[in-house]
Amino acid sequence: MRGVNFNVTKVNTVEECQKQCTNHALCQFYTYATQTFHRLEYRNTCLLKHSQSGFPDMIKMVEGLVSGFSLKPCGLSDMGCQMNIFQHMSFSGEDVGRVIAPDPFVCRTICSYYPNCLFFTFFTNTWHIQPQRNMCFLKTSKSGKPSSEIPLVNTTSGYSLLSCKDLPERCHSQRYVGVDFEGDELEAVYVKGIKACQENCTNKIRCQFFTYTSHQGECKEDRCKCSLKISLNGSPTRIVYGTEGTSGYTLRMCKTPSISVCTKTVTTRIVGGTRSSPREWPWQASLQVKLRTQSHVCGGSVIGNQWVITAAHCFDDLPSPDIWRIYTGILNQSEIQAAIPFSRAEKIIIHPQYKISETIHDIALIKLKAAMNFTGTIQNTLQKVRIPLVPIEECRKKYIQHKVTDQMVCAGYKEGGKDACKGDSGGPLSCYQNGVWQLVGITSWGDGCAKKDHPGVYTKVAAYVDWILEITQN
Repeated sequence: MRGVNFNVTKVNTVEECQKQCTNHALCQFYTYATQTFHRLEYRNTCLLKHSQSGFPDMIKMVEGLVSGFSLKPCGLSDMGCQMNIFQHMSFSGEDVGRVIAPDPFVCRTICSYYPNCLFFTFFTNTWHIQPQRNMCFLKTSKSGKPSSEIPLVNTTSGYSLLSCKDLPERCHSQRYVGVDFEGDELEAVYVKGIKACQENCTNKIRCQFFTYTSHQGECKEDRCKCSLKISLNGSPTRIVYGTEGTSGYTLRMCKTPSISVCTKTVTTRIVGGTRSSPREWPWQASLQVKLRTQSHVCGGSVIGNQWVITAAHCFDDLPSPDIWRIYTGILNQSEIQAAIPFSRAEKIIIHPQYKISETIHDIALIKLKAAMNFTGTIQNTLQKVRIPLVPIEECRKKYIQHKVTDQMVCAGYKEGGKDACKGDSGGPLSCYQNGVWQLVGITSWGDGCAKKDHPGVYTKVAAYVDWILEITQN
């Protein structure tokens, strides 16, 4: 991947190279020279890179090289993040862009998703230079930090949140009363109220922001003017205060609020569960074996159009790929008939450290013979149950006779009653974080089903990200 090489080191593996990139403020992508690279002196070399756009300037196929991207957007950086907003403070650095914003929080969100922006300074609407009011200056530096911090009235500064474990929403949901957002008018519609105006903007693909005017001269009976607007960079070209308008942004990129518990989604064998809704769990897979008869054996999760992740123990006595059939988009096992399409396994990849006699490293990948079609219809009745996570130390106390490692995660109620059970193995433990379902665990083992003081134990997916990427990207 071609870009600006700003850091060159020697490391033993491509995983170390990617980790370096993920934990370096300036790194967007990397290239690693493996032991098979034709130039001996460059082997095990890790090149950290960036570019103006945040993407490679060019991609070239070269034997012995492996390239990839920083995992900062995945919440996997160990850099930590600075969430403080510094009032009456200006940060010095190299400008990489500038946009108009209504407040420093919108400015910070833009910085977090803008290529190369590491910190920002926002000039408020009371800044003494009128053309610079509401200007958000997006900045970077070679050190990754401001070159200086200058006290300055009517300015506000802060840092990109890209290295945080939880990224901010990509949208700006607040509405601004008494404010007009200027830009190119895409369309003017007459609607009942500000909410309807924002909904119109959200539903119109090209609309980026809007202004709703309740002034009597801009209304027709009970409907008032809603101006749907666009600009070259998606931000207002000017913000005017003291008007009778209310302005805001499209909510197209918004996410629903996160919840603090985990949701286990598996087949009907789940204990204490309820029926799922159509299209609720599109990543859920049913792994079935076809011998003399066909039956469901394990669950799994779709992690790519040709990859399913599950538990290694599902294949203890059934290692042949030829006997497995993978169904997705199925809610009711009884709906599976000869006409229902399924995927065949090309190969089954068990984690190299997994042993049948132990419960550790209970993770496997299935590569499908053909890429899946993600656009099928879904029937009716997968089971789900909501269960809280259990701290790992507390879980170890519940299973003194078993080995509970840091590569595991536990979940379940202290009083029992709700849990995964036999047949749910390999299925996902999914957590809702900042509007995105994240695969946290793979159903592995436990003492019985839904027993008091015996939480379910799951393979911790985050501990195996490097292995998963190595297999699926190769």
